[in-house]
Amino acid sequence: MLAIDYKSERTKDTSDILDSTHLKKVVIAGPGTGKSYLFAELIRKKREQGKSDFLAITFVGKLGDSLADDLCGLAKTTTMHSFARDFVLKYCKGWNYYPRMLELIAEDLKQEGIKEFTIGDENYEEKTKYYKAVGDADVVHYAVQICKKDESKTPIFDLILVDEYQDFNAIESEFVDLLAVKSEIVIVGDDDQALYSFKGSSPSFIREKYDLGNTYWESHTLRFCSRCTEVVIKYFDAIVDKYNLKNSSELDPKKRRVEKKYICYMPDKESDSKLNPKIHLIKNCPVGMIARKIRHQLAEMAKNQKIKDILVIGEARSCQTLLKTVGQQLKNYGFKNVDLRDSIDVIPLQQDIVDAYKFIVNDAESLLGWRILNNPIEADKNGHLKNAKTLNTIINGSPSDLKKISQTDIQILENTIENWKFYLNKDKSKKDQAKVPDEPTRCDQNELIRKDVLTRELKSNNLSLSRPLSNLNITICNVLNSKGLSADVVFLIGFDQGRFPLKTEVSDSEVYQMLVALTRAKKRVYLINTIDRKVSDFSNCMTKDEWNIETVDTIKND
Repeated sequence: MLAIDYKSERTKDTSDILDSTHLKKVVIAGPGTGKSYLFAELIRKKREQGKSDFLAITFVGKLGDSLADDLCGLAKTTTMHSFARDFVLKYCKGWNYYPRMLELIAEDLKQEGIKEFTIGDENYEEKTKYYKAVGDADVVHYAVQICKKDESKTPIFDLILVDEYQDFNAIESEFVDLLAVKSEIVIVGDDDQALYSFKGSSPSFIREKYDLGNTYWESHTLRFCSRCTEVVIKYFDAIVDKYNLKNSSELDPKKRRVEKKYICYMPDKESDSKLNPKIHLIKNCPVGMIARKIRHQLAEMAKNQKIKDILVIGEARSCQTLLKTVGQQLKNYGFKNVDLRDSIDVIPLQQDIVDAYKFIVNDAESLLGWRILNNPIEADKNGHLKNAKTLNTIINGSPSDLKKISQTDIQILENTIENWKFYLNKDKSKKDQAKVPDEPTRCDQNELIRKDVLTRELKSNNLSLSRPLSNLNITICNVLNSKGLSADVVFLIGFDQGRFPLKTEVSDSEVYQMLVALTRAKKRVYLINTIDRKVSDFSNCMTKDEWNIETVDTIKND
């Protein structure tokens, strides 16, 4: 095998993109291959040419935050839906944005005997115009319609950068195509990281653009990963092979995986690869021991290598409760910086009501606002209007305005918008929720909060864990929410057949999730199998020599 000149090859990958004069480029970039650096370099080069109007679009909010950090001071960064919302409201004066418009219109049409509809059909559009509002599900559709009806309204930029394109759906992809007509554009994504098929997203759009037969787009690849170790890249490739993602014989470019190399960039990763040569599998671990195992493994790692950021993840549907349990156990062990991303530690608000109050405080006759509140009778409207004014003062008022609000008015607003029932039931199964007694009084509610706060304060201030372990940053979330994150060590819990993957026949979505989970790791991956469950079939991709396997002796540990 010929030796790779890593530095020159990686430089060539980036230079080919930067030096290209093609106005429509699509780049396949796997995890850790330097797309943020590429974006920054593309913008800097345009600035040298006297250009200044740049737009960077990504898929979801948390990735938008990350992109905004990377491109701070270089480009306007936004999500696709935020960009579409601002665009639509610019041309639809006096309209509002209400996230759940689709559900609201569906309820209205059902009451009128219309059960079947599509976004933008005659009945749907009539309701949209009646309420003068767009929402999450339809805002991009209306953005597309505005551009189609009047091309002069299509926004123009010196350069548009689109990230995570594999997670865009058909209408979002169409909007990107319309933007590409008048602006130079670079689309970046990876069809091996398509996680949102349940929302209609598809890797087919990036595959079609990347296909060599599509001369409208110029294709590029970033091959070198500076994040993951050799063994992680090897496991990645083994999963791709085992689950037949390399379907090169497929004739349809929309279904055919993009052929690409994913190479560990050894100048950056040689030391980490030598220190962490294997994938670690912990088998038969009781739920109550998972946090203890995590603590032990981190303590051992900290003896011979530097670690700071830790990621504990699991499959979204089956591991939600398990993730929260492990998170609390880690806090109990004395880890000070545990960020449980998917947990609700405060009383959630009924955002629908908050949105309605925002609408009616600006327009007391708002059809949408009163509809969200289920069109109350006239006698009840004054109470809602008073709540709306209180809410508006809290959000937008000055300190002197806030002092004028009575405690009674605040308490009435709290009683209306706080979702106590959800807060109390958030850790219960549906079966348990059916047994919940009558709603507690405010006194009972306050006692619950006080007990919760007191317990946390006592634990956090009186548990002892030696440094540097106590100072580690531990993030706990599901695999979907780990997208855009990276950590020195990744613990994937719930590594069980019947949980991840759910069935014997593994879905493409589960394969993509496994690839994403693996490639969050900079140094080491631990896969934790739960007691009395079969180890996930994802473990059958490599030889035993490439694994460090530990089976928990539950008798010894009792």
